[in-house]
Amino acid sequence: MIKRTILFILIVLIIVFLIVLTNIRISTASYSVALQNLSSPLRLVLLSDLHGKSFGRENSRLIAKIQEQTPDAIFLDGDMIDRSADPTDVQELLRLIKRLHEIAPVYFAPGNHELEYMQTDASLLTQVAEAGAVVVNDSYADVTLAGQPLRIGGTMGHAFYFGRSEEEFSSSPEYQFLKAFEDTDVPKICLAHMPDTFIFNGAYNLWNVDLVLSGHTHGGLIRLPFIGGLYAPMQGWFPEYDQGYFRLGEHMQMVITSGLAGHGMIPRINNPPEIVVIDLVPETTQER
Repeated sequence: MIKRTILFILIVLIIVFLIVLTNIRISTASYSVALQNLSSPLRLVLLSDLHGKSFGRENSRLIAKIQEQTPDAIFLDGDMIDRSADPTDVQELLRLIKRLHEIAPVYFAPGNHELEYMQTDASLLTQVAEAGAVVVNDSYADVTLAGQPLRIGGTMGHAFYFGRSEEEFSSSPEYQFLKAFEDTDVPKICLAHMPDTFIFNGAYNLWNVDLVLSGHTHGGLIRLPFIGGLYAPMQGWFPEYDQGYFRLGEHMQMVITSGLAGHGMIPRINNPPEIVVIDLVPETTQER
């Protein structure tokens, strides 16, 4: 009996140790994405789902990890704070943005947690912009990075009917944004915190968007060997689109980051926090 108790305790301690180790180490997921109308390579860093967590004092380890990648731009793709954030949490986010802005231009799209937080503090996006980030929230910016013109936008809406009539959908902020956003010949990158924005109901066939960057899934939170993520919001159990690179339809590409934090009290298991590095390269004829 005593031996079994000791063995049980040892197993529990090992599991706890693995959970702690998993949640403090920052991993890097790297992808090469070919885009039409891209004339020169660019490097992007994508972050999502920080939920107010800090990696080192004032996120020093996270900042150092990003700086090592020498990015041309940094994308913050939502849920960087929690819905229950307090003013101290917001100030931490603003400090992080200021530090990241010293490395490369920063682009910020809100997630569902920021939108919920903004019900009590509508000034959040203004503060984020004042800290140095370009905010894209059903809006876009035409920019030039390392000599390459790009159109960068962001939306938290659904790019399909989602139970709405045609009239309701066509008058929605996301529809109006996407109609304007796709009207250009330069490469188009859209920050959509929820991947289901473009996945469900074949929405990827409705819009001329080159690359969608998403988070929200937490990589399935608990990753099972040989299977993948256990659960993701909207997708449910054993989600198909939990993390990684996806080609949607004939034209759209998507990268989903598993993000940086757990979900509330539920820790990440076999799923280390990650930043994503995306090397954009010109598309060749052979790749079409």
